[in-house]
Amino acid sequence: MIKFFRKIRQKLLSENKFSKYLIYAIGEIVLVIIGILIALGINENVKDKNNLELRDLYIIQLNDEVNQNIKQLNNLENETSELIKDVDTLIRLLVNKEYDNPKLASKSQILIMANDFHPIMITYENLKSSGDLKLFDDLNVRNSISESYETFNEIKTVELIDNKGVEIYYENFLIPNVSFWDMNTNPKSYAKETYFQNMVLARSVSLRQNRDAYEKSIESLTKLKTTFNELHNDN
Repeated sequence: MIKFFRKIRQKLLSENKFSKYLIYAIGEIVLVIIGILIALGINENVKDKNNLELRDLYIIQLNDEVNQNIKQLNNLENETSELIKDVDTLIRLLVNKEYDNPKLASKSQILIMANDFHPIMITYENLKSSGDLKLFDDLNVRNSISESYETFNEIKTVELIDNKGVEIYYENFLIPNVSFWDMNTNPKSYAKETYFQNMVLARSVSLRQNRDAYEKSIESLTKLKTTFNELHNDN
């Protein structure tokens, strides 16, 4: 097409028909511009396709990561629920002053048991550090991803409080005042202590905070999985 216009241009110039030449010159420029726009459009389509494929790869990795975190959180939620049951049993025994009940010694062991959540977030950290989070052009999707992973911060906070309480109890009360042998054979030696009773009550609160944080994170991650499935179906 360009060669055709060049031949016409040469003919018009030889015939000294400048006005017609100008028209064809403009047409030639328009053709060049159209060619550039087509090339840019093709490049943009290729870029969009590559970004979509990369986003889909991230979704696969995030889904796997979310599944692993949900599994771990479910285990922690179940374990914490069992600890809460034991603490509630302790509270009932102390309220009823059943200091000779054999359950008192065994249930007291849970006061030095603590759980820790170890989140898996390699893919999410890669998304943030690389700036690829913008591949999710829907702002609501980006916010859902960030909010789900930010629930881990609340878990870390409540676990630190709970673990710190266990550490203080172990170092400041259990080690100086009670041997493990005494706990199993003579619960009266510690069960009447105000420090011990306060620890039981404090642990009841902190464990419930842990469980609530686990459940909140599980709910948020489950919703995120649904969002990923919807994105996949849309494509």
